[in-house]
Amino acid sequence: VEAENNSQMMLYALGALQAFDSIYDIKTVSMSIYQPRRENVSTWTISVDELKEWAENTLRPTANLAFAGEGEFSCGEWCRFCAARTTCRARAAQQMELAKHEFALPPTLTDDEVDALLPSLDDLISWASDIKEYALKAALSGKRWSGYKLVAGRSIRHYTDEDAVAEAARKAGYTDIYKTSLIGVSEMEKLMGKRNFADILGALVDKPQGKPTLVPDSDKRPEIQTFSAADDFNDN
Repeated sequence: VEAENNSQMMLYALGALQAFDSIYDIKTVSMSIYQPRRENVSTWTISVDELKEWAENTLRPTANLAFAGEGEFSCGEWCRFCAARTTCRARAAQQMELAKHEFALPPTLTDDEVDALLPSLDDLISWASDIKEYALKAALSGKRWSGYKLVAGRSIRHYTDEDAVAEAARKAGYTDIYKTSLIGVSEMEKLMGKRNFADILGALVDKPQGKPTLVPDSDKRPEIQTFSAADDFNDN
């Protein structure tokens, strides 16, 4: 996720301006997004005048259309934040068209066809999950779906009173009933502080390469170099 021209971040900035602009003489606003798990930090700066111009000429007209129930539906990755994402006909039509296109294909897809499908698959999966969640909630409220029924899912046993369990086990002669283990790496780093953690345990902590994941070219993570089977027979 990038901060540049990020409408959600710009909305937050407008809210901050409303709170502090009367106290401070603010000329520019910097917006940052920090994603530690993706090792991504993105910062974008915009002048207050430009931000207010965007609010007046882009945000306000769009918001007015939305409040009036007008305008055009626009499907995209932002749908996951919409309260109507499960029942939106525009989103359903978009995803069903994609599914129709995919399922109508011959058994073997060409590379060009896979190229065309990849950008939309995550949204298709997300939409399908939203529909399943909506159907489950409706069923829990009494809705009957044709061909489906509610059942109890997998249940995991747990102790109702651990102290009472330990006492009862000891009385029965069982003593090897406890396990001990180190706290996790993140918790240990928080306990020691980053500098001490690096000095004390740096040489004892390994961070293996993550599982390969296919992402758009815009992702900032470095590309993994791969080799085809043909490369194994290439003397060069």
